[in-house]
Amino acid sequence: MSTQVETPPALERAREAARALAAAAPEVDRDAAFPAASVAALAEAGLLAAAVPERLGGGGLDPASMAAVSRALARGCTSTAMVWAMHQVQLACVAEHCRGEQRLEELLTGLAAENGLIASVTSEVGVGGDLRSSKAACEDDCDHVRLEKDAPTVSYGAHAAAFLISARRGPESAPGDQVLALATASQSQLRQKAEWNTMGMRGTCSPPFKVEARLPAEQVLPVPFGEIAALTMVPLSHILWSAVWIGTAEEALARATAYLRKKNSSDGAGLVGASERLQMLDGLLAATVERYVTRVRPEGVATREFNVLVNNLKLAASTLSLEIATEALEVCGMAGYAEGSPFSISRIIRDLYSARLMISNSRLVETNAIALLLERYG
Repeated sequence: MSTQVETPPALERAREAARALAAAAPEVDRDAAFPAASVAALAEAGLLAAAVPERLGGGGLDPASMAAVSRALARGCTSTAMVWAMHQVQLACVAEHCRGEQRLEELLTGLAAENGLIASVTSEVGVGGDLRSSKAACEDDCDHVRLEKDAPTVSYGAHAAAFLISARRGPESAPGDQVLALATASQSQLRQKAEWNTMGMRGTCSPPFKVEARLPAEQVLPVPFGEIAALTMVPLSHILWSAVWIGTAEEALARATAYLRKKNSSDGAGLVGASERLQMLDGLLAATVERYVTRVRPEGVATREFNVLVNNLKLAASTLSLEIATEALEVCGMAGYAEGSPFSISRIIRDLYSARLMISNSRLVETNAIALLLERYG
C-alpha cells in the first residue's frame, strides 16, 4: 500500500504563486523591470515574511522549507525567486541575531505586517569583494549612528523598505571589526550611480548605490557581523541561492521534456546527463540543509568542514545548473533558442550565468583549498 506525502502549505502556495511569476517573467526580463506584480503575488500568498518567527507575525519557516519554496518560485521566474531568497536571508539575520532587542523585533514585526523588503548592503567598492572587510564605519551622533557606504550592487534597493548594512564598528576599528545596522528607507538616502542593464537576472534591479543612513543606535545588531555571516548570512545564502538555481535548471529540463512529448519523440538520450546532474544536486542540497539544521544552528558553530560543504553546494549548483540548462537547449534546438517560444531556454541560461558571479566561484575555490590544507596540516 502506497502512502501519499502531503505537500506543506507554504510549498503549495509557492507553486501556485509561481504561475503568476511565470506570466510576468518575459516582461520583467525584457524591460529589466522590478517584478512588482510578482512580489505582490508573493505577499498575497503570505510568503514574504517566511523567515520571520510566527510570534512576530511571520511564517516561521525553517531552512529546508525555505529552500523548497525558493526552488518552486524559480520555476516561474529566477529573478523574483532570487529577490525572495535574498530578502529571507536578511530577515533571518535579524531574527536569529537580534537577541530579543525590542526595537529590532518591532521593525521585524512591521516589515512582516507591511510585506516590506529588506535589501542587503554588504558589498563595497574598494574591498575586492571581501564580505568580511569594510571601509565604511559607524559614527556616533548623539543616540544615533551615521554611516556612508559605496556599494557596487544593492539588489532591489530602490524598492526596499529597509536596508541591512555592514560597516566597521567605529572610525578607528579594523576592517574586519564589523557590525550590521538595520536602517529603514526613511532613515536612508540612496543615490544610484549607474543603470542596471545586464545579460540576465534583470528583474533583481541591482545597480550600484551610494548609501547614507542615520539611525538609532539600538538598530545596530548586538552580535558581531563575523558571527552573523558565519552562522546565518553565508550558509543560508548559499542554500537558498542554490535552491533557486536548481529550480531554474529543473524548469529547463521540464521544458525539454515537454518539447520531446510534443514531437512524440522517445529520444531522451540527450537528457540523461541532465537528469543525473539534477539528482546529484538534489542530494547535495538535502545533505547541506540537514547538516545546517541539525548541527550548525543548534550548536552555534560553523565548522571548517561545514564551510567547505556549503561552499561546495554553491560551486556545484552554480555550474551544474547551467550545464543542465545547456543540455536542455540542445534537445529543444531552435525552439529553445527562440524568445517567446513555450520551450525557450534563453532567459534561463542568461539568468544562470550570474550564479558563478554571486560570491565568485574562484574566491570559494581558494577558500576551500586553504580550509582543506589547514585541516590536513594546520
